[in-house]
Amino acid sequence: MPDRDPVWSVDRRAFLKLVSLAGLSGLVSPGRLLSSQGPADLSRVIIVEDTAATSGSTIITAVVQSMMDCGVMSLAGIYDVGEAWKSLLPGVSTSSVIVIKVNCINSPLSSHPQVASAIANGLKQMDFSGTLFPENNIIIFDRTNGELTAAGYTKNTSGTGVRCFGTNQSGVGYSSTAYSVNGSTQYLSRILTDMGTHLINLSCLKNHGQSGVTHCLKNHYGTCNNPGGLHDNDCDPYIPALNALAPIRDKQFVNICDALFGIYSGGPSGNPQFAANTLVLSRDIVACDYCCREILADHGCTTLEQAHHIETAAATYGLGTCDPGQMDVVTIQNPSGIEAPDRLPGGSANLVVEQNRPNPFGTGTEIRFYLASPGKAELDVLDVEGRSVRSLGAAALTTGWHQVPWDGRTDSGQPAAAGVYFFRVRAGGSQRAVAMRLVR
Repeated sequence: MPDRDPVWSVDRRAFLKLVSLAGLSGLVSPGRLLSSQGPADLSRVIIVEDTAATSGSTIITAVVQSMMDCGVMSLAGIYDVGEAWKSLLPGVSTSSVIVIKVNCINSPLSSHPQVASAIANGLKQMDFSGTLFPENNIIIFDRTNGELTAAGYTKNTSGTGVRCFGTNQSGVGYSSTAYSVNGSTQYLSRILTDMGTHLINLSCLKNHGQSGVTHCLKNHYGTCNNPGGLHDNDCDPYIPALNALAPIRDKQFVNICDALFGIYSGGPSGNPQFAANTLVLSRDIVACDYCCREILADHGCTTLEQAHHIETAAATYGLGTCDPGQMDVVTIQNPSGIEAPDRLPGGSANLVVEQNRPNPFGTGTEIRFYLASPGKAELDVLDVEGRSVRSLGAAALTTGWHQVPWDGRTDSGQPAAAGVYFFRVRAGGSQRAVAMRLVR
């Protein structure tokens, strides 16, 4: 794994650590990060890890949303989810159609619906002079309706809500334009070529018996009509050649690997073999896949030598970098603020703060926190610059769980503006906080 930016300790960057944006390194004018952007010539990769993202085989939706929002804000360097997405999708407007390519060929380990929904929820926060991005202009797609349904997605071809359907949906199919992919004739899904203006690649974390690994680059085998013709020579150079096609290369702006769970042996089929509790995000598809390959390497994957298509994508096709010296890798840890199970009550944690519910919220929300020992606790709501927006009091509390509401108002009684806020608890020499999103 390439060297990562540090996850700052509380004593150095207390506020940023507590607000669960530990990979971000400073604030300047409201809403923008000072040093979150690395050198301009480096490819930024955001690795978001949260031990509370899964519990057994269950995905915790609120935690995944927090991970996605923090990752997107860090990738863009903007402390506003909607504005961050706008900056990552050049030319986006309310008339744009954003398509999210998921990977559902193996239903036990697909790009999870919870992760795709977290992306869609962020896109819906894009504000264009008071008009929010229409959710019906978001399409989640893969090869077939059946694969999507088997992976837990709900088909929707209606005029309301986020749409979700396969290329085999009646009236969709493949474009009539033929493309040569290293000599193999391929046709691309009309969802990409004819419907979508912007493409988000949402892959998953698996090894592969022929290509070594299958992440974002190989995800587009589900975009073309004959992927079976692209598997010779460990799928190299077929994988990079496919990604170099104009409809993919020119429309694809964000690459995300759903690495909540992974398969390190026997893939791409089969059940998950480990929980990485991670999301990987980058504009650079090669750098994204390189880092995902390293995650599999950390888990003892033995097919990595076959994954040379990543190097070919960089060296021959210029699709990105696989040189860790040309990457700016930032790690964000536990943005939900929820401790791992071994740190929950009965463990050694002095203070645990859960994600507020509901989140996002409009008129009110509640936050639960746990004190390992009795004592005075101070509760307040902060804005993105660390200024107090609402003091929720200080009181002597008993050991155990406590719950406090916030009605979305400031100390003066006025409604707080829509945006990101942080609920902070200070008790017993410890302090923790979680990010909350207020919508109006």
